[in-house]
Amino acid sequence: MAKAELVFIATADGVLTLSNPGGIGRWLKAGHTLQSHPIVAIWANPLDPTMLIASGPTASWRSTDGGQQWHPISMPPMHQFIASRTTPARIVAHDGTLAYISHDTGMTWHPLGNATQLSTGGDIIWYGDATTGQLSSDGGLTWHGTPNGQTISLSNDGTQRLTRTSDQQWIIASGDIPPPPANWQAVAILAGTPLTILGVVDYHLYGYHTTWYASEPTITPRVIHATTYHPDRVWIGDDSGTVWYSENRGLDWLTIRTGFPTINAIASARLI
Repeated sequence: MAKAELVFIATADGVLTLSNPGGIGRWLKAGHTLQSHPIVAIWANPLDPTMLIASGPTASWRSTDGGQQWHPISMPPMHQFIASRTTPARIVAHDGTLAYISHDTGMTWHPLGNATQLSTGGDIIWYGDATTGQLSSDGGLTWHGTPNGQTISLSNDGTQRLTRTSDQQWIIASGDIPPPPANWQAVAILAGTPLTILGVVDYHLYGYHTTWYASEPTITPRVIHATTYHPDRVWIGDDSGTVWYSENRGLDWLTIRTGFPTINAIASARLI
């Protein structure tokens, strides 16, 4: 049994930590650090959640004790961090223009190429922008190009892949699917069955199983995050600073906390 599930929430006023001791569903506020710093991106090592990286508009930090203490690191302010589940010491990030890679859990960084989006699942990593993309099948060790204008989204185990083309075709392994409403801002692909795609369109939540449907009109999500350790569990940070949680692939949502500062990113981990 898990000793604790952990969620790290990047907000306009630092990092908030929630803990679910014993996995019993009682989510407790376990910390609020980097206060007065707006945090845009956060990453937690899925194999060792004592290791964290957080980044704001002007500075970035690293923690080796689960976010209790943070130490500045030299790197461009990042918009997103990802890493493969099996090689988390090799992290990929982007600053809105370029992708960077670290081979030493965030201590040093090296530029990769143009990127405004990242995705990872299992050992697969993708980065790219509207004109170019690069895919790695070995956790970021080697790379090969993907067709111009393709955007790739992956489930956390890499078994489900969604490809979006520049002409708005949406393609999964079984073929094309209808595109969702326009102005797509964020997407989460859930591993397992049935195929589940959840995403944010103009601050509204949409889901896909065999067709697209609007979900929970009372939720106005800014951020959607599928957990790294369970195929059915998903987190949302909504526009009012409320944290929502689903254990059944987005069919039902539970309010965990309200009144947080603006939520910009979510990372999850589990202590075994």
